[in-house]
Amino acid sequence: MERIAALRRYCSMWIETMHSHTVEIVPCRDDPRCFRWIIRSHGGTVVEKSPYAFVTRNGARISGECWMREHFGDGQAA
Repeated sequence: MERIAALRRYCSMWIETMHSHTVEIVPCRDDPRCFRWIIRSHGGTVVEKSPYAFVTRNGARISGECWMREHFGDGQAA
């Protein structure tokens, strides 16, 4: 299980932005040139996924961070 988590971190761009959640940026399944974000809890559980794809990793990252600020405010789960 630890190998899978390590591989996922290697293949994806993880940005630690909140104490209890992370934003994972992944290539879009439909178009690998585009990206989506996934919000995960500290334990790795998926909390939310982006509703659409972004042309750049940075665009997906910014959107995911904004989603977390809107829903978690101070970085703690609501």
